[in-house]
Amino acid sequence: MSKFEFNQLYLQLERDIKHLAFTTEIEYRNEALEDAQDVISKLKNEIENWVLQLNERNIACYELENLLESKRVEIALIRLNSKGISEERIETFKGDILRFIAKAIMNIYLDSLFRNQNRKVNQNDLFIEN
Repeated sequence: MSKFEFNQLYLQLERDIKHLAFTTEIEYRNEALEDAQDVISKLKNEIENWVLQLNERNIACYELENLLESKRVEIALIRLNSKGISEERIETFKGDILRFIAKAIMNIYLDSLFRNQNRKVNQNDLFIEN
């Protein structure tokens, strides 16, 4: 993966998180944005590793789902928790963040799927024998 592709991933995440913060109640908007940005920066190395593993076919999409879901318990939305938001709303927000991460990873993976193939096609493989 190129640095450009990783930048695209993080730009998409930033856009999605800003949209989420915008749709959050106005009194929690800043806290939502800051907590989501913290989650992304804490998971940055893992996100990049997951993208590379998908590209190298070391993990499948369903495994990515499990890896992301395993991170739910590690997500500490400190600012939102301090505002007294219900646990149900906190869990929904965690799910939204994980969904955005999954979507960004899959978009980058799918964009690069055919562009970065290193396989050479053998000319004999192009013909079907009867």
